[in-house]
Amino acid sequence: MSEARQFPQLDTDRLVLRELTLDDVDVLFPHFANEEVVRYEDSKPAADVKDVTDIIEWGRNIANNRTGVLWGIFTKGDGAFLGQINYVVRPDNNFVGTVHRAEIGYDLTPDYWGHGYISEAGSRVLEFIFSSTEINRIEAIVHTQNSRSLKVLARLGFRREGILREYVKREGEYWDMALLTMLKRDWVK
Repeated sequence: MSEARQFPQLDTDRLVLRELTLDDVDVLFPHFANEEVVRYEDSKPAADVKDVTDIIEWGRNIANNRTGVLWGIFTKGDGAFLGQINYVVRPDNNFVGTVHRAEIGYDLTPDYWGHGYISEAGSRVLEFIFSSTEINRIEAIVHTQNSRSLKVLARLGFRREGILREYVKREGEYWDMALLTMLKRDWVK
């Protein structure tokens, strides 16, 4: 008999980080269809509701398989959807199945940029990862021209390790990506 999964809902002073469900599709679609949201990501804007339901299903699968978590970021009080934050575990390359690395990702609807929401959500997610999992290293892979995201990661305490040259290909163009990391021992509560 398998253990029932309980989704880790997280709270901050202003935010609720919770599981995305099919009931959220109507508020998620405009976000994921927004070119500004995915400008520096290796995905295209959502073309239809199926693209959004695929994102929700992906989140459900990684949570069920215990290979990560996808949270929707909502405001306390009015429950406005702001964006998403996630982490996905990355197995070590030693073929023994140990997992001590994860990659973090996030995006925010442009109307909410510049208000500290990703820093607030990111800090809470880091706390969750380092206190509730065996993850020792968290990586963030960011387009080198995404200055907003690079500043957020620096504020959270991530360190820049280098450039992944021509790491992503989108619409026929190769992109250099910056690799930033946070180690458990470097994390400041």
